[in-house]
Amino acid sequence: MAARLKRWFPSLVFVGSAYSYLQEWLPHVAQHNVRCGLIDIVGLGRIALSYPELPADLLSGAALRRKLFCRTFSDCTTGPRLGLVSGCYPLDNFYTARPEAVQIRNLRTHAATS
Repeated sequence: MAARLKRWFPSLVFVGSAYSYLQEWLPHVAQHNVRCGLIDIVGLGRIALSYPELPADLLSGAALRRKLFCRTFSDCTTGPRLGLVSGCYPLDNFYTARPEAVQIRNLRTHAATS
């Protein structure tokens, strides 16, 4: 849809979204879409919580740290829905060590078995 809107309104700046879903393919698809003029800017959503160094790694040519890619556990959005702080509870050691991590993990485990 963003590409279609960009064609209709070429002077407007469009931000592509949902790139975190693409996991390791994110950089390749994002580069293609910007290079081809389908979007102007790539918005990074939840991956910014699990892998905040991604832009720096990409720009420096460093190897991607695949274990940091958001695997869409949705814990970062479950926390705020429960009145807790948002963070990457499964992948970020800071959040994994927080007491809220147990509560969120229990909710995810319960939902998977229901």
